Amino acid sequence: MLYTLFPKFFQSCDVNLLAEAARGSGFDAVDLVVREGYWVTPDRFAEEAPAFVKSMQRSSLKVEFATTGFSPEMLAQDDTPLKVMSDVGIRSFRMSYFSYNEQEHLFTQMEKARASMYQMAELCAKYKLKAVYQIHHGDRMLIHHSYAALSLVEGLPSDYVGIMPDPGNQFHEGNDNWRRAILSLGSYLAGMGIKDAQYVYNPEGRTAPNKGWSKQWTPCQEGVTNWHVIAKALHEAKFQGVLNFQPFYHSSNLDLLIPALREEVAYIKSIMRETGETCHEAV
Repeated sequence: MLYTLFPKFFQSCDVNLLAEAARGSGFDAVDLVVREGYWVTPDRFAEEAPAFVKSMQRSSLKVEFATTGFSPEMLAQDDTPLKVMSDVGIRSFRMSYFSYNEQEHLFTQMEKARASMYQMAELCAKYKLKAVYQIHHGDRMLIHHSYAALSLVEGLPSDYVGIMPDPGNQFHEGNDNWRRAILSLGSYLAGMGIKDAQYVYNPEGRTAPNKGWSKQWTPCQEGVTNWHVIAKALHEAKFQGVLNFQPFYHSSNLDLLIPALREEVAYIKSIMRETGETCHEAV
């Protein structure tokens, strides 16, 4: 499994400080983030991506997973980003999301999304890359659940398209049966979003519609998710993909974020090690 960092809130760091923080927190790898205002931007992707990868490699960090907004429609018009990613050693990338339109029948939207995934698989096959659809929360998102995500890709080549469940995101829309979800996704399980959240109660809001309850990002060692169940299922599935850490807590203060992230990585590693030994003994 590849322990990789999605450095969304490390934007203030240069590549050297980013590498130092990632390595010091226990990561094997850092995401290639393709966004305006980051180290690799869409307009200068072909120039900046190789430079970023080399910078991380100098610090003994891999760059095998990219976080992008690439849609099949965009890549059908110009597949240069796929070539660039393939050339710099990217193996899989997070693609764009499918939006929900309440004015259109749900199944019609799902059929369109599945057709887009078919197109994405054809595009990725040329460069031996895998497009990964991350499950997200929010009213504007079409896919909230592992089984809905599976319906997008079932029957398509899992070498080129896959799914990333995300316990933190999915907690905002309810939950999932994690063992069943992981085993049901099978070869389509391309990554696992390592992110968690918790309930927070404010007694001053007890008369509000939410009765004072809200949900808040927090490190995995403090959140509601049972990571032991997830880790055991990943071992059972013989998963060898991406564990994509997405620290959304302490987002405006790296002095707080980095120590919590270091603890979070150690926590997940200890659970993966413990459950792996248990699974091995059971065999």
